[in-house]
Amino acid sequence: MKEAKVSQMQDDQFLTGDPTIHSPGLFIGSPIVAFADPLPDVPAMVGTKLQLELLLQESLVDLSAVSEVILSDAGATLQVLRLIGEEYPEEEGRPTRIEDCIVSLNSERWYEAICASSIPQDSEVLMAWQHCRRVAQCAKELAQCVEGFSPEEAYVVGLLYELGRFPHLLGWNRSGDSSREHRALGVMLADYWHLPGYLLSAIQDEQEAVPCSRWSELLAMAQTLVARMESRQAE
Repeated sequence: MKEAKVSQMQDDQFLTGDPTIHSPGLFIGSPIVAFADPLPDVPAMVGTKLQLELLLQESLVDLSAVSEVILSDAGATLQVLRLIGEEYPEEEGRPTRIEDCIVSLNSERWYEAICASSIPQDSEVLMAWQHCRRVAQCAKELAQCVEGFSPEEAYVVGLLYELGRFPHLLGWNRSGDSSREHRALGVMLADYWHLPGYLLSAIQDEQEAVPCSRWSELLAMAQTLVARMESRQAE
């Protein structure tokens, strides 16, 4: 993996797409990718926020239902995992299941984080989030048939394995749009945000193009199934 360096930036140093500017930030190969610290919020779908608002109004909150709504949205899931990573920088003792994360976190805090930014309707981001959910669901169903996989972990991996593509998709990084850069950024962000170890491992497998790794094979099958599904829908 290419060397990655994370350093502090002022809030007004949002990003630069100019590879000739040597400003503080995240350095991954060439060109330089420079982000603000802290990084912007990852947007969630409007429907996710409305569903959560209704669930949280109940006198007895159904944590399982809340978790399902969060997990249906790549942005909402990532916002919760980012928060829990801040609370538990070390992997030991850190909750990894979304339901355990929201129990550990203050409800007002995780709800505000999810509501911090919204995806515009009919946007490229919305379509990407829907695609991620399809891959996640296929990965979960495949994991249920394969020994040694956790279906819940497989779902999160399918939902967020393209993490490195998010900065370009969300407009944080305009310096490049190559698959190689996406994979390197995914590893860097997963490590920087202290995301679950199994997710980091899956993204590393993708970044390093590990042949026949447990995650790469499962993801390849899930992506193939989703591609066929989306192709039929487009006809």
